[in-house]
This record gives sequence, C-alpha cells and structure tokens, in this order.
Amino acid sequence: MRKHITFFLFFMCSSFLLTAAGSKESQGAQSDSKVTLTVFHYLDKADGNAVKSFERMKTMFAQQYPDIMLQWEFLTNEPYHNKLQAMSVSDQLPDLMYLWPGKRTGQVTSNAKVKDLRPWLKGHENEFLPATLASQGDNGEIWELPQTLTATHVMFVNTKLLKELGLSMAKTFDELIAQGNTIRKAGYIPIAMDNKDGWEMQSCLLSVLVERTGGKEWILKAARGEASFQDIEFVNALEVIDTLSRNKMFSPGINQAEYGRALSDFVNQKAVYFIDGGWRTSSLVSELDPSLYDAIEFSVIPDLPSQKGQSCSSSIVAGTGFGMNAKLSMEKANAAWKWIWFYSGMEGSKIRQEQGMLTSYKLPPKESLPLLQKKLSLFLENTPGGYVIDAVLDAEAMGILQPLLQEMMFGNITPQDAAKKFEEYIAQNFRKK
Repeated sequence: MRKHITFFLFFMCSSFLLTAAGSKESQGAQSDSKVTLTVFHYLDKADGNAVKSFERMKTMFAQQYPDIMLQWEFLTNEPYHNKLQAMSVSDQLPDLMYLWPGKRTGQVTSNAKVKDLRPWLKGHENEFLPATLASQGDNGEIWELPQTLTATHVMFVNTKLLKELGLSMAKTFDELIAQGNTIRKAGYIPIAMDNKDGWEMQSCLLSVLVERTGGKEWILKAARGEASFQDIEFVNALEVIDTLSRNKMFSPGINQAEYGRALSDFVNQKAVYFIDGGWRTSSLVSELDPSLYDAIEFSVIPDLPSQKGQSCSSSIVAGTGFGMNAKLSMEKANAAWKWIWFYSGMEGSKIRQEQGMLTSYKLPPKESLPLLQKKLSLFLENTPGGYVIDAVLDAEAMGILQPLLQEMMFGNITPQDAAKKFEEYIAQNFRKK
C-alpha cells in the first residue's frame, strides 16, 4: 500500500513538473513569437522633416510593439505608383501600403484588394476632424486612415521680393500676368513650379482651375459623362496654363524639372511666387531662413475672367495614410491596424505636430507651432476647396492627361487639342468601367 502511495505521489509530482515546464516553455514560445509585416511606404528621402518624423515613429512603434516586425520598402513620386500598380496587377501587394483617398491609388482601392478599416475605427470617429473620414468607397468604405487634410494648391508668396520690386500681391489673373515682365527683368522667376513627373501641374494647378472655371461639381459630372472634357469649362482651365506658359511665368525648363527644384528656388529667393501643395510647408519651415517667415504669405491663384466656381478657392482633400491587404489573416490584420492607428492616430499625430505639421487627429493647439504652420492652419480653415482631379479619375487617366499638359506647355498642341484627346480617352475607357 505504501509503495502504491509513494508511486502515486511520484507520478503526481512528475506530472506537475512536466506540466509546469511545458507551461513555461509554451509561455516562452508565445513571448518569442513575432508577426512580420511587409510595408510599402511613400517617403521622400530628401524631405528631412518628413524623414525625421518617420524615424521617430518607427522607433517608438518598435519599442511599443516588439512582437511586430515591419519590413520596409520606400519609393516616391511616379516610381511608387508604378510599382504599386504592378504589385496590384500581379496580385503581390504588401501587407501594408501607403494609399490615397481617391483614384490616385484606385487600382488597389477600387478592386477589393484592401480591407475596409471601419470595423477597427468604430468608436474612434469623433477623434478626427470631420472631413478626414469622408467615404472612400461606393458603400462608405474607408480604405486608408488619413494623417492630415491636404491642400494640393497653395500659392506661396514672397512679399519681401514683391515690395522690393514695387509690386503687391496680384488680385486678378491679368494683374499676375502683367507682373511677369517686371519680375523677369529683375532676374527672378515669376512662378516656381516643377513638372517633370506631370502630376504637379495636374494636382497643384489644373485641379483648382477646373473648379474655378466650371464649379465644384463639374469634374464629377464630366467623370460620369454628364459633361464633356471638350466643354468650354475644361478648355478655359487649360487655356490658363497655356497663357502662363506662353508668357514665361513658370520656372525655365519646368517640364524637365525634378520635384524639389522649385522649392529650392523659392527658399533661395530666386522666385516671387511658388505653387505646390500645403505639404511643402514643413520643408519651408526647415529650409527657409526664419527671418523670412513673416514675409511668406499663403494664397491661391487669383480669380479668373468669367469664373463660375468659388472665389479664392483651392483644391482640398483628405490626406494619405496606410491601408492593409485584404488577404491578411485576422492575426496579421490586427497587427497591421496597430501600425495604421499608431501612424495616423494620437501617437503619430503628436510627433507630426512637434515637427510643425498639421494633423487630422484632433489635438489641442500647440502655441509653439512654427509661424508658417499657423499660416497653413488659417489657410485651410478659411479657404474653400474643390476636388482634385486625380481623386476623381484613376491613375490610367492621369497617365493620359499629364503628358497632354506637358505637350501643350511645349507648344506642340493647343488646349482644344488636349481637351479633345482627353475626352476621347475618358469616353472610351474610364466611363465604361
């Protein structure tokens, strides 16, 4: 009997030790397990402020979530969009990717290739500025969580140079054209812009011009076929660019200029006006001599003759952010959401705010915000906005429109020719989708 008891106690102790060891081993395996996610990010390595903010976010995220490994790939401008489209076509999308709220990355978002983020966002909607979570899909889907609101058209003005030349900010389009001769004779560029990649002229100028000449809803009607790109509204918008080009108002060699050259010219006081997106404000904060902050004003292209749209308008959209591959398992999707939320939620937004950037996540105003960022904030608050063309039409359409703009600026085709060719493409391709 005693032998049986001794054996029983030995068995129980052994079982307990084995169970404990197994439990400990299991816990160790669980703590060592990591979720690995591939990430394709749109990051301009030449933008020091953006890189600095991103590196801080990446480090803080790794510290907060050591069990999530992010494998990064970076590109910018058209190479990013070209590769993303190729990934989409070959069904080789990464786990996380940087997306636009409209048609700019529509080859991904319109083909059920990314998850709708609304289940994860539920209960957090009021933490963002209202326009941030505007519908991105036909049924209200949110494909990416915008980090900010974006004005794609800002005319930055060096009032110090204007005063030096005996000029004031142009109030009409004709007045702007008339200033060109005085500005060029003094050795300055009237309007600094880049356009080698083509998107700059479309997004940063043509979009607002179409709203001015046709009204806010015109581009939506044209996309649906209720209006034509050969209509006078679109032709008039093209003619504004053609007039600026023929009058040598843009940077010399604009269609060969890499993105960033115009910023450099403006920062070094070689240009009086500079047209780009509001996102350039962070670069101006870091690169401009602080003594010039007071002299820089945020404006828009002056009102046009026979204008139908909003006076002094810009083109404003919800910003960009990360989305996740529709094929992710729930475990990976939850891990991917942690990065999306970190990037565009409170933590990432605080980092952006410290760097002088505006955020879509509601944060208390920061008194120490750089003066130029305060000016951008007032600009966004007080400037009416229209649609950005590449948020309404898709990347393939931009691949037709943007080269047409360049050809027109080279003088090879007329605005009417460009309008006719673009309407033919839209009628045969986009409206049939």
